[in-house]
Amino acid sequence: MKYSIYFLISKKETKFYWKSSFVTLFVLLLFNACSPKVAPSINVSESDVVGTPLVVIPTLVEIHHVNVNDGDATIIRIKFSDNTEKKILLDGGKPQPGNFLVPYINSVFPNSKFDYIILSHYHNDHYNGLFAIGDGSITGDYYIDLGGYSMRGYTKDAYLKLIQPKDTICPWTDRDGIFDSSTFESFLEGLGSAVNKNRITRYAAMSKPTDEISDLINVIIPLGTYTNSGVTYPIQLRCVGAWGFTLGAGGVAVDNWNKGASKNDPTLAFVLECGAFRYFLGGDMGGQASGSYIDQETTLIQGFQAIYTGSKTYFPKGADPTTNGHICGFKANHHGSAHSNNAAFLGGMKPAVCITSVGDFTSWHLPSIDFLNRLNATTSLTDSIVLPFNTRQGFFFTNLYNFPTKGVYPRTKGNTLFDTRANTAYDYNGKTIPIKGFVVRVAINDDLATKSLFTVSRVLSDYSFPLPGALLHCHSQ
Repeated sequence: MKYSIYFLISKKETKFYWKSSFVTLFVLLLFNACSPKVAPSINVSESDVVGTPLVVIPTLVEIHHVNVNDGDATIIRIKFSDNTEKKILLDGGKPQPGNFLVPYINSVFPNSKFDYIILSHYHNDHYNGLFAIGDGSITGDYYIDLGGYSMRGYTKDAYLKLIQPKDTICPWTDRDGIFDSSTFESFLEGLGSAVNKNRITRYAAMSKPTDEISDLINVIIPLGTYTNSGVTYPIQLRCVGAWGFTLGAGGVAVDNWNKGASKNDPTLAFVLECGAFRYFLGGDMGGQASGSYIDQETTLIQGFQAIYTGSKTYFPKGADPTTNGHICGFKANHHGSAHSNNAAFLGGMKPAVCITSVGDFTSWHLPSIDFLNRLNATTSLTDSIVLPFNTRQGFFFTNLYNFPTKGVYPRTKGNTLFDTRANTAYDYNGKTIPIKGFVVRVAINDDLATKSLFTVSRVLSDYSFPLPGALLHCHSQ
C-alpha cells in the first residue's frame, strides 16, 4: 500500500496530527492486546478510592462483522472503563448458529448475553443464526423486529405482553399470522421459548394507541453517553428505515412501501451515532424501483443530508467546502446486490469504509459486478496523508468467490479494481489468510466530538484482532 505526504499541512499542524493519530492508535493497540476476550477486571471497591466516587465512562466502540458465510451478522459492542460492556446483535446469518455465530461470540466476548437482539427482516439468511435464542446459547434483554405477526400460541399467555408486537397485521396479507416459511414459524417457537425461559422483552418503540409504523423513523435506541468539555454526547442507534418507510428530506419519514414488494424491502435500518462517527447498517434495503424492489436509498440519502450536515476533510486545507449527508462507514445493503447501493446513495455518503457480508451460495452469486463498479467510483472526504497505516478508503468482504457456473467472477473483478487502487485497503477471507470477520474500532476520546478517526482489523482464525489493517482519518465537523 502506498502512502503520500500531504504538503499543505504546516509543521505545527503535522506534529499535532501525528500526535493525535498515534495516541488513538496506541489506545486501540492497547485494547487489541487484550483481544479476543476483555481483560479481567481489577477488584477495587469504591471505598478504596478515598473521597472519589467511581465514574464509569465508555472507552471504545466496536462493530464486528461476523463471517457467517451467507447472510448478515453484526455485533456492536461498547466497552466501559470498569470492564463492563453493552452489546447489540443485529441478525444471525443463514447457517445454523453453532456453525459460525455462537463460536465467534463465545471466543470474542466474555458472555453471550446481549442488551438488544435485532432481526432486520424475515429472510432466513438473517434469522437462522438467531435460533440460538431458543436454546439459550444466546440471551438478550430486549428483542426488536418489524412485527406484523402474532406471538399468541408461541409463548405462555402470562408472558404474551412481554413480546407481542403492537401491530400484528402482516402488510403482505392484511391478516394475523405467519407469512414466510415453516422455518420462520420455527424461529417464532424459539423466540417464544426465550420469553418463557429468560423473559426477553420486545423493545416498545410502538406502544401508544396512536402510534403508526412511520413513527419508528428517528426512534432512538440509547447505548450510552460520553462527555467532552462539559457537553454530553449520546451513543445510540437511530432507526432510519422500517416497513418501507424511510428517513427522507427534512429528516422526516417518507412512505416508499409497495404492497407487492420483496420481503427484503421492509428491512429495519439504523445509523450508529457516536460523536462525529456515523455508521450505517441497512439490512437488505433496496435502491432500485423495479419489479418487486423499492428504492429507499435515494430517499435515505436526502434524509442523511438533512440531519448530518457540515462534514469536511479531516485535515484542514483553508476554506474547505462542507458536505451534507456523509456517513463514515457502512455495511453494503443486500450483500452487494445489483438492486442496492445505487450511485446516488454511495456518492452522497462519501464513505471511508464499506464492509460487504457475502458467501458462496451459487444461486445468489454475490456481490454483483455492478455493485463493485459503483463502489470503485465512490470517493471519501479525506485524501491520503503521511501517517503510517492510513488509507483513504477501505473495502472489505467477509468472503469473495467466483461463480463460473453462472459466468460471474466477483473475486476476479474485485482484485482487478481494488488491488492496485491508490490508498485503498482491500481484503477478504482467504486473500492472504483465513479470517473470521472484520471489526471496526472507534476510540472514545476528546477529539471524537468533532473528528472521526477509526480502524478496521481482520479477526484471525484464533478470533484475535491484534493489529489494525487500516487507519481511517475520515472527516471533521
